[in-house]
Amino acid sequence: MEEQLWKACFDGKVEEVTKLLQNEQINTNWQNQNDYSKTPFFIACSEGHIEIVSILLNDQRVDVNKANKNGWAPFLIACYYGNIEIVKLLLNDKRVDVNQANDNGETPFYFSCYYGWTEIVNVLLNDNRVDVNKANKNGWTPFLIACYHGKTEVVKYMLESEREIDINKVTDDGETPFYIICGRGDIEIVKYLLESGREIDISKANNEGETSLFISCENGHIEIVKLLLSDKRINKTQTRNDYWATLWMACYDGHIEIVKLLLNDNRVDINKANDDGITPFYIACEKERIEVVIMLLNDKRVDINKATKSGRTPLYIVCEKGHLKIVKLLLNDKRISIKKKTQGKTVIESKFEHCETNQRS
Repeated sequence: MEEQLWKACFDGKVEEVTKLLQNEQINTNWQNQNDYSKTPFFIACSEGHIEIVSILLNDQRVDVNKANKNGWAPFLIACYYGNIEIVKLLLNDKRVDVNQANDNGETPFYFSCYYGWTEIVNVLLNDNRVDVNKANKNGWTPFLIACYHGKTEVVKYMLESEREIDINKVTDDGETPFYIICGRGDIEIVKYLLESGREIDISKANNEGETSLFISCENGHIEIVKLLLSDKRINKTQTRNDYWATLWMACYDGHIEIVKLLLNDNRVDINKANDDGITPFYIACEKERIEVVIMLLNDKRVDINKATKSGRTPLYIVCEKGHLKIVKLLLNDKRISIKKKTQGKTVIESKFEHCETNQRS
């Protein structure tokens, strides 16, 4: 009999459901073990059968919050599938736990933001019972997930609402929503957040020390880099080390336009090296970023002979790597030092020894 009720709810058979509920002995919360332990009420919400959902809500025997084996509750599944009319119906029942999360910590509001169900998001924002900042087990909030998936309208709804949205809450990796959208390159949301008047922490670094400006440079998002460099808030929080790191990464990845932009910014220390003594020019040579190397060679401020902590110069590394085009470019520059020692040998001596070793092997 319970299985019949479950099947009738699945198929949307209103009359059959009504008739089966007349039996006082029926277990209205029976769970189908062959389908993730879903109850009749759960399946009615999942399939969008609003009339059956209404009938079950009026039966006091029905546990309106009983979840399946993965912790998914009826209200959660209704939000997940964007069933707005069922969501409204359930919100009117005070028994419904509007914040009940699944085993991953994802709430109904979280999924509404994830999928961009703007109407549901708006309805939930207007219900003070809804925890709009509750994060999942990885520290991802509804606002953050909306930013990540480019749900611009949802982001706007949240920022324009009267609710206290935590727009700077970080993930377990230390990443803010702003950092994540800069990494994705969503220029529309970046602009909106910068112009929103909210106190966006645009320079907060993640657990690896990477800022929004850094990730934008790494991923080659030139328009976002321009926006950030022109924002006065960057000046107050970004250090010269941060600016240098962006140039280093742009050289590493060969983002020529970003390199050009950063070279024209007096906040950037163009010769600063990382902890291993590797400068932006050195890494551009090592990674064979020819266009970047040419641009840096044309800038007389660049120290083209600066060696790493292990004593390797840019010329040494391109000889070792066999980057012949860059070797020629360096040798044609009057500033290059061929005689500079690297690990006790000149560049020519080291290259000769390297070739002999290769021939013997």
